[in-house]
Amino acid sequence: MPDDRPVTEKAVDLLVYGPIGLAMYVRDTAPSFLKLFVARGRSVVDDQRKTVEGHLGQARSVGEVASAYGGPQVWRVVSDRLAQARSRAEEALEALGTLASTVEPPSAPAPAPRPPAADGAGAGLAIPDYDQLSASQVVDRLEGLSRGELDVIRDYETRHRARNTVLGKIEQLTRPIG
Repeated sequence: MPDDRPVTEKAVDLLVYGPIGLAMYVRDTAPSFLKLFVARGRSVVDDQRKTVEGHLGQARSVGEVASAYGGPQVWRVVSDRLAQARSRAEEALEALGTLASTVEPPSAPAPAPRPPAADGAGAGLAIPDYDQLSASQVVDRLEGLSRGELDVIRDYETRHRARNTVLGKIEQLTRPIG
């Protein structure tokens, strides 16, 4: 149906009645739209909050597990590595002692010659297979030896490997009490 109204009526509809009608519609529907927008915004924010709380809870759980089980694990690994380092350091010190004992100072008097042993060096000592033993094995066998046997071992150790562990234990055992 064609609109045969004059242009002035159409202009009044568009410029006067249209904005008034829009304003009345907004006034009537704004509270329900506002409630709809608020509900939608609250839903989005709540979903994001729950997601963040979930991530934080997971991070907290991982942290608790790491501190409960990771600490002892780290302690064990560090202790193992320290034990390995200590063992290697002792080996290096023994090797250095061996090197140092082969270089005698020029002013040092020559040791008294010892009779040759039947099966090589160290055979005449009170500890069997002395040259094949580690320092800790020698130290374990020093207790109960006489002062003379300890003196012979001290002389031999000084001239050959000069292990501080062995010489220190002999010094401790031969130190006068008092």
